[in-house]
Amino acid sequence: MKTGTWPMALKKQTALLLHLLFLCLFFAGITLMMFNEHYGRGLGWIREESYADTLPFTEQLESDVETIFHYVQYKDLLEIDGEIDYEASMFCVTHSSGNTKIYSLGEAVSYARRLGYYLNDSYEVAGGPEIHEWDSNPTSNPLIEWKAYNPNEVYREPGDAFATIEELSVQVLEVLGEYYRIRENFIDQPSNLYFRVSYFDDEEEEHLYTNAENLSAEDLSRMGRYLFISGNSIFVDSNLKYIPSNITSELSTHNQYNNDNYYILLGVDINYPNHDPYSVANAAYTKVRTEYIGGALLLGIGLLGMLITLIIMAALTGHTDVSSQDIRLHHFDYLPVELLAVLLFLLLRANEVFAQNGLPRILRFVVSPDNIHYAVRAAKEILRYLICLCAALCLLRNYKAKNIWKSCLAGRCLNRILPAVYGYPAPGRFTFFFIAYLAASGLLALSGVYLYQQRTALNVPYLYLIPVAVLAVLQIWVFLLLYRSQAESAKISRGIFQMSQGDTAYKIDASGFSPDAAKVSQALNNLGDGLETALQEKVKSERLKADLITNVSHDIKTPLTSIINYVDLLKREHIQDEKIQGYLDVLDQKSQRLKTLTEDLVEASKASSGNLKLEISDIDLVELIHQSNGEFEERFALRHLELISHLPSESILIAADGRRLWRVIENLYNNAFKYAMENSRVYVDVEKRDGFAYFTIKNVSANPLNINADELTERFVRGDVARTTEGSGLGLSIAKSLTQLQNGSFDLYIDGDLFKAQVGFEVRG
Repeated sequence: MKTGTWPMALKKQTALLLHLLFLCLFFAGITLMMFNEHYGRGLGWIREESYADTLPFTEQLESDVETIFHYVQYKDLLEIDGEIDYEASMFCVTHSSGNTKIYSLGEAVSYARRLGYYLNDSYEVAGGPEIHEWDSNPTSNPLIEWKAYNPNEVYREPGDAFATIEELSVQVLEVLGEYYRIRENFIDQPSNLYFRVSYFDDEEEEHLYTNAENLSAEDLSRMGRYLFISGNSIFVDSNLKYIPSNITSELSTHNQYNNDNYYILLGVDINYPNHDPYSVANAAYTKVRTEYIGGALLLGIGLLGMLITLIIMAALTGHTDVSSQDIRLHHFDYLPVELLAVLLFLLLRANEVFAQNGLPRILRFVVSPDNIHYAVRAAKEILRYLICLCAALCLLRNYKAKNIWKSCLAGRCLNRILPAVYGYPAPGRFTFFFIAYLAASGLLALSGVYLYQQRTALNVPYLYLIPVAVLAVLQIWVFLLLYRSQAESAKISRGIFQMSQGDTAYKIDASGFSPDAAKVSQALNNLGDGLETALQEKVKSERLKADLITNVSHDIKTPLTSIINYVDLLKREHIQDEKIQGYLDVLDQKSQRLKTLTEDLVEASKASSGNLKLEISDIDLVELIHQSNGEFEERFALRHLELISHLPSESILIAADGRRLWRVIENLYNNAFKYAMENSRVYVDVEKRDGFAYFTIKNVSANPLNINADELTERFVRGDVARTTEGSGLGLSIAKSLTQLQNGSFDLYIDGDLFKAQVGFEVRG
């Protein structure tokens, strides 16, 4: 071990401790979020900048708007010059005797006091007699004519219009208590909500209701949140996120002057310097928001840390040293995979039983009864996670040691079955594996369905996911095998296609192939090597043959020239002996034929090897055929051959070497002259078709053509099997090679004794 490096055991322990720490952070974050009153709303509400942008703020403001307009009503009803007016009329009733009486505030309060009613510190009505004078019989109660504190009250039943004086006095006392409460919360004590409600009567006199007498409208609009509504405008000037829904109706309802000359201005100081419901709610909102954000951060940090430490533990597990690839298995790692799965199931089941019976009793010592259910659930999930983590690490160590298949009971059985299966032909192996695949898929599917149906009885609700996951892995594995097989087939097919196109040097990359596909690929590569070697040998042989022909022809040409010259000299001596003169004629004839054969050999060699320099130019094919007809017409007449041509009137330009093209045409005409049946016809055609110009010559052979058309273009092959003519057998071969060198097509057709040759070139322009 190098100095300064950690031992492997210490690294594993540190990674495990950190993983457990992050697991605790993860569950701490979940706990903070679940016990937050905003749990279930997601993270969207956190984006709200402050309490003033929330719906609870708007609900509080709507309640305060209603309270403000109660103050507007009660101020006019109960006050004169800022003092309580006990002479103010509160309600009017008609007694059963027919007498009508109006009760003032003082009379109603005095009557209530005589009965023992009073206002407590919270300005709520308390006290009163044990036996009330309230009577459910409308005939014994006075008829209510009107209520000043509730002028718009609607009576739904006939009995609702009757009430006792005690009941009405208590209602007046409640109104007075609410008035005191409003003054204390908004007028006498500082509040974070400021308001100005103003109505103008017909004489343009302003009736102002406010708790901000020293603040201007501009001051209120700078509070942080404000709202301004005017009676003569349909627009609302506000920076509130939500407008109170009741403000316009309340503002219009409490307008006593039937005009549009009124307004309301609200301002909320979002710094919340005063203690009131707004400051309390803001503090609670800030606390809740902070806790939720903290929980989310702990959740994220814990989850990220768990993933990182899990990867580290997965990388370290089984290794004894960083540089060593040896894997050390624990004793329980050698258990078969099936037995490990059974143990995992039993441990999970035991965890469920323990969570139902043992955990609640233990956790009651440290957790309050209100939170015991969550604590049990969290502890159960943590234990379940740790059990699954141990099982996963065990399986991972076996995978690293390549021990899963060897320790698996199914693997051991298959290791005995597979050698016998691989002894069968490919269709049999495929049938066996397909049946095994169907059986495994069906068994896993049935297991998943059974466990899903029994999830409540087994009390392990997610156990069915194990066979579902194994089935998914099986499907993916089979897909990958089929995909690899198709990829291998595609590579092999591409290699065969490339080789069929002549690329014998192409090699199939067999890396990652299955054994069978690798054998086929290697065989194809070997076949390609053999073809490449044979091709190279053939090219070398052709090159040597061409060199041999060229060299031998050159060597023959020198003595042949001497023979021709000496024969010519002898003929100039004018020898009178006819017998000797005949010998000289034979020598002259044979030497000239030998010279022609030698020149044809050299030209054929150059044409087939492409060792010719072409001078491509535009040539009028029609004009060339006209000249050729004129050139051979007399020669054809010697053998009584009638030349019939069908040539277009317009010119047809092609790109070719004039000298080489003439050689092609000349060879075809000579071929017809030598081998056509006497007293027959020779047909010559030129036509333009599909962008190409085609020259065709046809004749009837004097000798039977018991030979393939392709063989006639080979060297030294002649249609005259008896070889009674003077041809060399190189004319058609030279014509074909020269045509192909000029990017033209050369085709021969034989139909009985009919011989047909066709030369094609692409038309220019």
